[in-house]
Amino acid sequence: MTQETIGSTARKALGFALACFVVRQVVIYGYGSGKRELRDLKAWTSAPGGSPNATQVSVPLTDWLGDWEEKHVGKRVHNFAEMDDRSLQRYLLEQESEWKNGLAFCLLPQGLKEAIKLDAWPLMARAWLRSFVFANLIYLGLGMAWAYYIYGVYGHTLFPKANTPKFGDVAEQVKVSLGSLPMYSFLPALCEHIVERGWTLAYVRMDEYSYATYFASFFLYMFFVEFGVYWNHRLLHDLRLGYDKLHYIHHKYNKENTLSPFAGLAFHPLDGILQAVPYFWTLFVFPMHALTYELMLFGTAVWTTNIHDCVEVECQPIMGAGYHTIHHTTYRHNYGQFFTYMDRLFGTILYPENSGKQHRNPKSVYDVAASK
Repeated sequence: MTQETIGSTARKALGFALACFVVRQVVIYGYGSGKRELRDLKAWTSAPGGSPNATQVSVPLTDWLGDWEEKHVGKRVHNFAEMDDRSLQRYLLEQESEWKNGLAFCLLPQGLKEAIKLDAWPLMARAWLRSFVFANLIYLGLGMAWAYYIYGVYGHTLFPKANTPKFGDVAEQVKVSLGSLPMYSFLPALCEHIVERGWTLAYVRMDEYSYATYFASFFLYMFFVEFGVYWNHRLLHDLRLGYDKLHYIHHKYNKENTLSPFAGLAFHPLDGILQAVPYFWTLFVFPMHALTYELMLFGTAVWTTNIHDCVEVECQPIMGAGYHTIHHTTYRHNYGQFFTYMDRLFGTILYPENSGKQHRNPKSVYDVAASK
């Protein structure tokens, strides 16, 4: 990169960050100024006559609920109104976490759960195990279903030249991914722990903010995430240390016939975490519904499966498989995650040869590469 290019890129990045900050202030202190108190969101009891009363919250806590407050806050309360907002949010999030744990751990043999004394694990450790279980299910289950669909059912149409990955390449991708999943699972568990303690702007109830604020924050959050992922990914290429020590592992699959849906998570563990970090630190910038954030984080596993399958369906401005295959073969283009906006803004976009055709049948990018 020339000095002029570096200067231009830096100015664009600074301008983008400043614009996001200004809009963020408007959302939080404009639309978000009507944020409702957690304990007033729902009447936990009913006034005489059966009509809900949000200002008279007087349902006694059960003994176990009182025990929870005494354990985590150091005092015993007798009704929800006595709980401060942070304590109530933590309580609600921890109950949701335990429900998700039960959903994940029902898949584990009872003998194994007793042998490892799972019930005695700290909540964050159980959240890690739950993330690990779900990550394996998503990666292996979705990967196998996706591979069966594109190679088995529609392989003769999508890959007429039988230009599909070899078994050895796919097996290596699965090996690298499964070796990294334990570390990948740590980030969602850590985020959940921090959110439960109220250290971020994440919130637990959909009715804490208006729908206008929810959608405005969501789109700003995703734009900020896209910005962070773009630059994390680009720096992993531009900085020799980042590429040689971390990112090269993923780019061993640098030919069209070595990429597969299983390559999506085949990263060095630290590389994969670095590229997911924008989902985490953006929680400190924009109000974000906690479950929406978690679903988006796991949704990236679905998306990364899609963009490594080498089946391109043009749908601007989506950063589909055609764009990402170009990234794997040129190394210097198409760093974005979901959209092409950042690559357009910072001058790293490279379009597939048939870009601009809005409606066409799915086609393998191998045919695009072969025609060049």
